[in-house]
Amino acid sequence: MKFGVIGAGTFGSRHIQALDRHPAAELVAVLDLNRELAEKSVAQFATKPVQVYTDIDEFLAIPGLEAVSVATPDHLHTAPAVAVARAGKHLLVEKPLATTVEDAQAIIDAAKAGGGKLMVDFHNRVNPPFMDARAAVADGKLGDVKYVYARLSNTIGIASGIRWASASSSLWFLASHMVDIAQWVVGHKIVKVTAKASSGVLESRGITTPDIFVVMAEFDTGALAVFEHAWILPDSHPTKKDLKFEVLGSDGAVYVDTSHNRTVELFTDEIRWPDVLAVPYGPRLTGFVMDAIAQFVDAVTADGPLLATGEEGLQVTAVLCAIIESIESGKPVDVVVP
Repeated sequence: MKFGVIGAGTFGSRHIQALDRHPAAELVAVLDLNRELAEKSVAQFATKPVQVYTDIDEFLAIPGLEAVSVATPDHLHTAPAVAVARAGKHLLVEKPLATTVEDAQAIIDAAKAGGGKLMVDFHNRVNPPFMDARAAVADGKLGDVKYVYARLSNTIGIASGIRWASASSSLWFLASHMVDIAQWVVGHKIVKVTAKASSGVLESRGITTPDIFVVMAEFDTGALAVFEHAWILPDSHPTKKDLKFEVLGSDGAVYVDTSHNRTVELFTDEIRWPDVLAVPYGPRLTGFVMDAIAQFVDAVTADGPLLATGEEGLQVTAVLCAIIESIESGKPVDVVVP
């Protein structure tokens, strides 16, 4: 089956790499408004010839093109995703699905009208530690879930290196992962949030977005959750991310730490704990980021299950929008999904 990728940046390059490797996929085209970036990504990550486009109409008119990944910046998913869906192509959208509830719903509606499958790339759903946590909850080993704690933050170098950081935030870039994982692991939806944000450090660098978000959330079961997300960890941090996740139940608890697992420790002129879960090793599809994209290929070529549906993506967007509303109003906000 012929696949294409829209967006050739950091995550677009992962999609190029994964689709190039998958035996059931033929990567035929990459679209990006920056032709030089697209050509660079293709040269680095594709092992076979791939055409580069800057015009979406020409891209969608490729004979036999059946499925497309949209890996544009967080706030720029809607227009290309809707165009792909309306053209009847199967669609994979990077998380978050969109940055407004209305845009998320527009993508879902376009996919239903076009008849293709829609999957949201919440790739931590195939991250082994979170799969274990979900199984522990589903199997009843923790009893009734009472509390969830999630922290995912990046070094300030990550935010400084994203050209469009001012149009996004650690909320969209990072909290989208943890809000989805918390609901997926617990098996219930978040229905109310109270949130605060702090700014200043990034603004001093010309990046007009908050430094830190802290959120208290309530599930429909009454269970509570706290989320922490920052874009200002020091660049001396041993890993580029800090990820902690825990679930406390009436009969047990599960703790996840994927950033400081210390499976490998590298001591040179600096100290690093390399990421052994997400990064692909060798020529095969390895690492949960790549495996999630492979699941999209399986879903459209072999009618496999979708990793995350459009409706699940909409739920996450609704939670994040409620968080923003809570920060602006200073009050608790109910999560509203159309």
